[in-house]
Amino acid sequence: MGAKQRLGPIVFAVDAAYAVPLATALRSVAENNRSAWPLDIHVIHEGIGEETKRRIFDSLPANSAVIQWHPIGTLSFASGFSTRPGVSKMTFARILLPQFLPETCNRALYLDGDILVLTALEQLWNIDLGEAVIGAVPDYWLDNVVSSGRGATGGARVERYFNAGILLIDLARWRTERISERSLDYLDRFPTAEYSDQDALNVACDGKWKVLDRAWNFQFEPTQAIARITLEHKPAIVHFVTNVKPWKSGSLSPNVAFYDTFRSRTRFALTRRERVQSGLKRVGSRLLARSAFLRAAWSCTKSAIRAHASTSARVKRGVKNT
Repeated sequence: MGAKQRLGPIVFAVDAAYAVPLATALRSVAENNRSAWPLDIHVIHEGIGEETKRRIFDSLPANSAVIQWHPIGTLSFASGFSTRPGVSKMTFARILLPQFLPETCNRALYLDGDILVLTALEQLWNIDLGEAVIGAVPDYWLDNVVSSGRGATGGARVERYFNAGILLIDLARWRTERISERSLDYLDRFPTAEYSDQDALNVACDGKWKVLDRAWNFQFEPTQAIARITLEHKPAIVHFVTNVKPWKSGSLSPNVAFYDTFRSRTRFALTRRERVQSGLKRVGSRLLARSAFLRAAWSCTKSAIRAHASTSARVKRGVKNT
């Protein structure tokens, strides 16, 4: 890559439901990259209103970043593509990332919204990609499937399989290799690919990506705690890849308190009432998870509540009709 370059642009792609994790992720980036202020941030988004944009921007330290917002309508290009449960169609927006950046940009760093940055990013930014289109970290689970010779998912058959949550991108090579077009072509042929755009990007970049150290995309399992990782293995970017997200109310993630150290410094900090409610939900969820009897009792209780509500509704309708 030659001489070191200034960090940025850093790109996210989220919808309105990810306002809290976006603000928290941005706060973690800003606090750990003071030497790169003002950060050049680009957010491809759908449905984020002006008031929410202001709260997200105000969640950052003063003068730490410039945020450019790029609206996109996922229905315009991704209506026919499916995703796994709980995954927004905004995941497909990263395929189109280069079109939102100036032609003069020769590289970009893409980050998912469900991450925390725990260190300065200059070392990652200045990695020499050589002839590679992107730098990425292998997917902890799916790469093992590929390496064992059993193939990837859907129609994807690749040499190695990366997680697309953190991508260091050579924009010129991306455009030359037509990665966006080839990814969309794959999705046209396999619209129900299990890992959607990640499968598509793996096929389009097969043999054209550089393996990065796992510290740059440390993919957390639901029971794994950041605080218990030894110092020499500390992740640079933590990625909450499962549905057990630490910002969700009542989350059973062991990283709730760690995550909240960043969230609490944003304009989306939990109120005292929200903390109590989340704690009570967490206690209840743990009890249910540990006790088959309680789960069965809770299931019966919910059924009784629904039956009672249904009966009440029928009675009310009967009263109205008399």
